[in-house]
Amino acid sequence: MLKINFRTNIIALILTSLFLVYISPSANAEPSTILGTTGDEPIGITIDSLGNIYTANGASNNVSKITPQGVSTTLGTTGANPFGITIDSSGNIYTANNVDNTVTKITPGGVSTTLGTTGNNPRGILIDSSGNIYTANYGANNVSKITPGGVSTILGTTGANPFAITIDSSGNIYTANDVDNTVTKITPQGVSTILGTTGANPFGITIDSSGNIYTSNTGADTVSKITPQGVSTTLGTTGAQPVGITIDSSGNIYTANNVDNTVTKITPQGVSTTLGTTGAYPFGITIDSSGNIYTSNNFGATVTKITVFDQAAANAEAARVAAANAEAARKAKEQKELTEILALIPSIAELTLSLGETTQSLYSTKCVKGKTTKYVKYGAKCPKGYVKKK
Repeated sequence: MLKINFRTNIIALILTSLFLVYISPSANAEPSTILGTTGDEPIGITIDSLGNIYTANGASNNVSKITPQGVSTTLGTTGANPFGITIDSSGNIYTANNVDNTVTKITPGGVSTTLGTTGNNPRGILIDSSGNIYTANYGANNVSKITPGGVSTILGTTGANPFAITIDSSGNIYTANDVDNTVTKITPQGVSTILGTTGANPFGITIDSSGNIYTSNTGADTVSKITPQGVSTTLGTTGAQPVGITIDSSGNIYTANNVDNTVTKITPQGVSTTLGTTGAYPFGITIDSSGNIYTSNNFGATVTKITVFDQAAANAEAARVAAANAEAARKAKEQKELTEILALIPSIAELTLSLGETTQSLYSTKCVKGKTTKYVKYGAKCPKGYVKKK
């Protein structure tokens, strides 16, 4: 079995290709940074719930871990030429080892073991909710299933040279078949059918919440969409030779374009733009909960992070700040009015007293006896001993 050397293969492909599409970085491209370094020739990439990135390093037979702060370490060793990578809910890492036909399990503490064997040349890998591992076996045209206990079986057959693999909520497995440009569907019971056709050389595959399948077609520079009923269409175009593919919660598709070092974004309506640039020859791609994109750069031994600006979140935050400012202004106005009212109270009291005295002088007669004062009705006589005062 031949070990895959992507540097040699891709250069040969570039030299023999007559038509290469190059998409220059858009003026509106999102900011890109190198998050951290990896082992040699990283291929597969995945992310955990804390935002740590993991890569399967095909030429150094190990897995790199990169923290959100960019600290890079080697998590553990793998079998020969790890290709695909996935992670379970406990943080255990699994790699499909393309040359020795095994799956490696690496604990969060870095302990590596061989979980089980696969068919020839496993490329894509995934894990289901029960902890079963599935691999797309490129050299055997089938899918292997490995239980958490390490029991290996062949789940079902595929089209020619399955490169990537995904799963739906019912446990159906789908593979992107590189040579015959098809997608195979395999039920949990192992029944295999061709779901639909794709563009040339589908290398990546993903699925949305409605069960639609998307493939990145490295030989056609397109993304195909296949409905659950098997209707195939071209969703949109990409940069040169897309490999990895992923999807966000809004249904936007992202591809790592292996030759022109970019990431393409395709909306559900099929509008394609260049999201940002990457390191040399991005292969794998993943996305975090905030919508930021990460690529494993096969030639540069790096991971690129593309920080995606969330306009909806920005608008919501701006509305929240505006509402808070309006409320603060309202309270300040009320406080000012209250202060002004309180300042008027002494004047109002004096005015009331003055008005009271004026009223008494206009409508009653003032009678005085020593220091005592009495008022009687206007025109009435003062009490005995009191003297009338004007």
